[in-house]
Amino acid sequence: MKNFKLIGIAAILGVSMVALTACSSSPSKPAEAPKPAPAVEQKAETKAPEAKPATASADAKALYTGKGACITCHKLGTEGALEVGPNLDKVGGKYNEEKIYKILVNPVGEGLQATMPAATTLSDDEKKAVAKFLAERK
Repeated sequence: MKNFKLIGIAAILGVSMVALTACSSSPSKPAEAPKPAPAVEQKAETKAPEAKPATASADAKALYTGKGACITCHKLGTEGALEVGPNLDKVGGKYNEEKIYKILVNPVGEGLQATMPAATTLSDDEKKAVAKFLAERK
């Protein structure tokens, strides 16, 4: 019986350490902005259409899985190793974009009974992008 208690305590401490590591608010070095390409003169009627940037949804998912480290505690469908917090695959059916954004800014202030920290590693615009991405998941 004593061994089971020790295993349980070790498991709780391990999950807590993973969550704290993933949610640390240490600032990371910002990526340098790409340098603009030299302008090429073309006539307006022969100008080729510009390539579209990567979709906002793909960028937001990259923030969710990378910089924001949300995937560390929240699965997204079958993606993710741990499910410390709820699976966010269909969170858009429960909360709208504005509510999700507010949760990212101040989870406890939004009435959640959780230990989720604020998403301090994300900028305001990045939080909005992640909120929009999650709100679309229904």
